Amino acid sequence: MRESEVLVVGLGAMGSAALYHLAKDGVAPTGIEQFSMGHDRGSSYGHSRAFRSLYHEPVYTRLVEASIPLWGDLEAESEERLLNLNGIAMFAREGNADLQTKIDVMEEVGSPYELLSSREVTERFPGLVPPADTVTCFTPRAGFVDAGRCVSSHVTQATRRGATVLDNVPVTGIELAGDRPEVVCENDRIRCERLVVAAGPWAAHLLADLDLSLRVTRQQKFYFSPKNPDLYRPEQLPVYADFEKQFYGFPLHGSGIKVADDGLGPEVSPDNVDRTLDVSTQEALADWVHTILPEADATFVSGSTCMYTLTPDRDFIIGFHPHHPNVLIAAGFSGHGFKFSTLVGRILADLATAGETAYPIDRFRLDRFTEHTSR
Repeated sequence: MRESEVLVVGLGAMGSAALYHLAKDGVAPTGIEQFSMGHDRGSSYGHSRAFRSLYHEPVYTRLVEASIPLWGDLEAESEERLLNLNGIAMFAREGNADLQTKIDVMEEVGSPYELLSSREVTERFPGLVPPADTVTCFTPRAGFVDAGRCVSSHVTQATRRGATVLDNVPVTGIELAGDRPEVVCENDRIRCERLVVAAGPWAAHLLADLDLSLRVTRQQKFYFSPKNPDLYRPEQLPVYADFEKQFYGFPLHGSGIKVADDGLGPEVSPDNVDRTLDVSTQEALADWVHTILPEADATFVSGSTCMYTLTPDRDFIIGFHPHHPNVLIAAGFSGHGFKFSTLVGRILADLATAGETAYPIDRFRLDRFTEHTSR
């Protein structure tokens, strides 16, 4: 039986960030990851995740802003470029209600944005040509984070400060009947004073005593190589999104120009995901790329599969287990959580060490789903 003061289960985006902030606070946490670090089986790997401030609720826009200095701190410690604020251009036909709602939030919060015609977008970013009948909301304090580097930087800096990392250690169960949580691994047990569960798509399985109302969907992303790379680097091209099609894309970074369909894929079990690429989705995205990046003459390079873990309202779950105040849960980040990961890690560390946080997280309480669950 091992012992740990604070134990973090899952070292993807949120768990790695929690480990880092706990270590910064002087705690000597232990982190468990069921696969090797940097694996491609979950939701946190790859070269990029959108860092957008355009949201349907003010709390998210404010939390995006609150995360920026924390990303800067991690960049300074790791001496790596993690956050690229090259802007995001989101376009839709005039009168699109979804886009207008998000613009109204930007007005309420006082975050900067510009409304541009298709022609004005192309004048500023020559590689990008939105449809002529669209209006674009451009947000400058936005862009993308380098997902894989963010996770590895959190873990590296956490271990430098005294954290212990156990990878390739599958967790088979969590026992909460005693006075302290016990995490059951394949060949060991770990007892801890406080437990943080950040298991991504596997959260519902590990917390089967709670009805977290989570569902997991299969999502795919595709990479294309442009004929003229200079037009499509982050310095010349923002992240871009089509609100009519629910397609979005990135500048040239990592394996190429990444594009994806933000519509929900089929529901899956995280242990049994079909990773065969959907040819029809690939072709639809290729057509879209050829339309809005017409000079790219882009060719398909590769694709990969990841997962969204969704709550019914698409809001996060962050907070204490309703029956065990020494257990924290971070789950259901619903395909838009990565940008907040270092902030979520800060919040989890606050809750684990002080029992409270200054950040507004009431919206993310577990009891909105667990009011009728039993002990």
